[in-house]
Amino acid sequence: MRFFSIILFAVVSAFACAAPASAKVVRDVIYAEAPGLDPGDVRADIYIPEDAEDAPMIIMMHGGAWTFGNKQNALGMFQSDYFTDQGFVFVAINYRLAPGHPFPAQEEDAAAAIAYFHEHAEEFGADPDKIFLMGHSAGAHMAALVAIDPDYLDAFDLTPAVIKGVVAMDSAAYNLARTGHDGDIPDFYHPTFTSNDQDVWAAASPTLQVEESTEIPPFLLLYVNRAVAPSRAKELAEALNSAGHKAEARLVKNRDHKSLNERLGAKGDKAAPMIADFFRDQLDD
Repeated sequence: MRFFSIILFAVVSAFACAAPASAKVVRDVIYAEAPGLDPGDVRADIYIPEDAEDAPMIIMMHGGAWTFGNKQNALGMFQSDYFTDQGFVFVAINYRLAPGHPFPAQEEDAAAAIAYFHEHAEEFGADPDKIFLMGHSAGAHMAALVAIDPDYLDAFDLTPAVIKGVVAMDSAAYNLARTGHDGDIPDFYHPTFTSNDQDVWAAASPTLQVEESTEIPPFLLLYVNRAVAPSRAKELAEALNSAGHKAEARLVKNRDHKSLNERLGAKGDKAAPMIADFFRDQLDD
């Protein structure tokens, strides 16, 4: 039985990481270089639709509590297939993980990935003016913060205006200062946000970094029916709208935190078409 389980796991894992038949895959592209930086931490896989030219590009940031996961094992089985079939170049990135690399390392890597693919988009059949961000859980927090706080992209002489839209899926960390209590944040967040300094929590909270003066892209904040996530998504959407930006928080029914990501793009899934339509709407504006 144990042998059968191992074989089954290997088959499922291979399927999960396989490219769609119609897509070309370029694996392990290094998107950042710096002294002491492990190239494995900053690699990306790019899934390219057949005959792609000037295609929109999605940069996907995986979840895993900022401490585990990578561009393959934390990506749903169906995402790259679905979005390339919809005509998007789909990029899945690694990034540095805590506790070895606490905040803001992850945001710095997100910005580096955006800068790299903005510069090299055409090499992968994409249009540099049609870049979208997507993330799940910790990745949703990363995508939101790098699109809201301009300091990260400013390090690459870019602004959040290079991002056409953001889909953030089911993070509960948009406002760490509100999540914190009694001078601390829950243990779950400690490996990444190690300090008990509330200024650090505020800096790491997309909701608290929203400014009218920043050209923030439109947001679609998807959430499931679980504790904290709905209120945090609605709070961020309200902060963005109040500052003159576009944002919507929307419930995804019949999904939990894990299945929202794992089933994204599967047959019958309603979240992936919602996302594709949202991205297309931004291209029409």
